Amino acid sequence: MVNSLDFFIDFKSIEMIAIYCLIGVILFLLILFLIFYPSVKAKHDFKNFQNKYYKKIRKIADIKDYYLINNLTLKNNNQVLCRIDHILFGEKYIYVIKDRYYRGAISGEKNDNTWFFYSLKGTVEEMTSPMMLNQKRVEQLSAITQIDSSFFISVVIINDNCEVKNPKDLNSDSSFIISISQLPKLIKLIESRDVKKMDEKQLQYAVEDISRLYGKGRKKDGK
Repeated sequence: MVNSLDFFIDFKSIEMIAIYCLIGVILFLLILFLIFYPSVKAKHDFKNFQNKYYKKIRKIADIKDYYLINNLTLKNNNQVLCRIDHILFGEKYIYVIKDRYYRGAISGEKNDNTWFFYSLKGTVEEMTSPMMLNQKRVEQLSAITQIDSSFFISVVIINDNCEVKNPKDLNSDSSFIISISQLPKLIKLIESRDVKKMDEKQLQYAVEDISRLYGKGRKKDGK
């Protein structure tokens, strides 16, 4: 005959074992999550960074009622000169924006054409300065549109977790490299400069000409 007390003790033991097993499984899954989540998130962010950047820039355009053109291809006699990721038309300046995502760190000097990329795997690679590349695009856009280069601001936006050596030493009054989260603050700061606003009519004509000839954009009326 089975003693009821013994049965109760055995049942409690099985219950405790089940609880310990459940806790063990949860801890195991938690450890796996902590190990693999950063790399999975990094891959996801890398695949979707352009969409994220676009939403951030589009939000600035919507709030400030600025013109915005994306994915612009500049051509001369049917020959492709360059491609520009975004052009944001502020009240005082035109922002030529290049977007990049680096899974690691970058370093270089302001006037150097060659920079260095330090990957998360520990390798070091040479790369062309994104600031130099974007500045050349500003010059080409200025030449084609006949808009004075003093109205243009070159901005390279990168992911927030990318380390940049001495970023303040790289930036100037008309050329910047910043993290995507800092872009709204930068635009606000530059637009607060004590300079005359661009002529509204001339700006509108320039936007419409560029949009019609080279790329697709958003007008102020949302059409």
